[in-house]
Amino acid sequence: MNDENRSVNLEDFAQMAGFPVELIKKELFADNNELKESEEVNLEELRAAMVSYLNSTMLES
Repeated sequence: MNDENRSVNLEDFAQMAGFPVELIKKELFADNNELKESEEVNLEELRAAMVSYLNSTMLES
């Protein structure tokens, strides 16, 4: 299986990150209602959401 297609459980990710899952969904997937309602995303989607979030927050400063 290609690493980019691996599923990431958002509950597990939230626990590892130390943030509530709802906060992660709200912040990372604000522009994507389908992913915001999902319990799992693939690694590529998670990476893209994280980069987008970082870019948007860095531009605000």
